[in-house]
Amino acid sequence: MALRQCAQGVLVALKRCNLDAAEGEIARASNRHLLDRDRVARALIRLAQDIEPEADSNATAVARYEWGALLPQRR
Repeated sequence: MALRQCAQGVLVALKRCNLDAAEGEIARASNRHLLDRDRVARALIRLAQDIEPEADSNATAVARYEWGALLPQRR
């Protein structure tokens, strides 16, 4: 499964939205923060899996800002 599709699935599960809405949300967040969509998608997936964030702190910060409140606080 492609990276963005996986991130879309995370948002569909968290927000109960459809795939188009999830893709639009990822695109808007990426544009708003001037980051590549794949970087933001990867960070969202890692946060959802509760995996240690990558060295890409900008994308991780964006994912936390945009969707962190929707994720369970495990750490």
